[in-house]
Amino acid sequence: VFYIGVPDMAIGPLYYSVYDAACVTVAAEFPDAGKTLKEKNRGSLAPADVEALVRLLMEADGHTVWNQITTHLKNGVSLKSLGDAIQIGAAELILRTTGPRQFTDGQHPFDYCNTANYWMRTSDSPYQSRVLYLMANFVNDVARSNKLVRSILESECAGFDAGGRTPQALLEELDAAILAYDVPRTCAVADAYLRSGADRRAFQATLALTACKFQDDPHNQKITHSAFEEHAQNSTHLRDRLLLAAARLLAGWPKMPGERECYARFMEEWIKN
Repeated sequence: VFYIGVPDMAIGPLYYSVYDAACVTVAAEFPDAGKTLKEKNRGSLAPADVEALVRLLMEADGHTVWNQITTHLKNGVSLKSLGDAIQIGAAELILRTTGPRQFTDGQHPFDYCNTANYWMRTSDSPYQSRVLYLMANFVNDVARSNKLVRSILESECAGFDAGGRTPQALLEELDAAILAYDVPRTCAVADAYLRSGADRRAFQATLALTACKFQDDPHNQKITHSAFEEHAQNSTHLRDRLLLAAARLLAGWPKMPGERECYARFMEEWIKN
């Protein structure tokens, strides 16, 4: 299970059939069953190609998406470049989600893609090209099932004016917006901070600390960590969207009642005393 890069596969029988289909596809499309693609393919997706692939992941059917992955591989695009672009697609799932309960559908492909990308970065398996098809399937399946065909980030951020605010003031407002579960304001503040060119490490430190104010479900911390890891490795021009997705997920999905009780007790009984 770990060998092919997705640790949760054992609990989802559907994924076994998807992996089988990926194996058949790669064997049929490439003379060596794709075993030399990591070594041979050195090209990178242009910014326009990255954006086109993300749109395809959000809007197209699964067959069309897989055909595009095959085409890019045949055109010499590296596994890393494709993995980075698909990770942006996984972030886009979160960035297009509005219903609290739907965030679980976006966070899991994001985490799976991070696991797969880590595996591709740290191993020399000749079968790595197969996992790209799984990654694309995870993202596309959620996009279609939740009908995430329209980007909403632009409209959420359009009315926000960050004029005159220091980077530190924006970070303080970001923390407050997340803790208030105000998704549009969270994304608007985060977007304004990132567009200003301010220090990403300070942004990450704030987000990490805010994530730790939640309890019960470790996905709050895990997805934040995954986003930071992928942001550090991602080669696309859209990599800041990984950080936006981490902020949006924290604000968007209050999973359990009283999930900040430990933090409240800490502030009340230790800090104030």
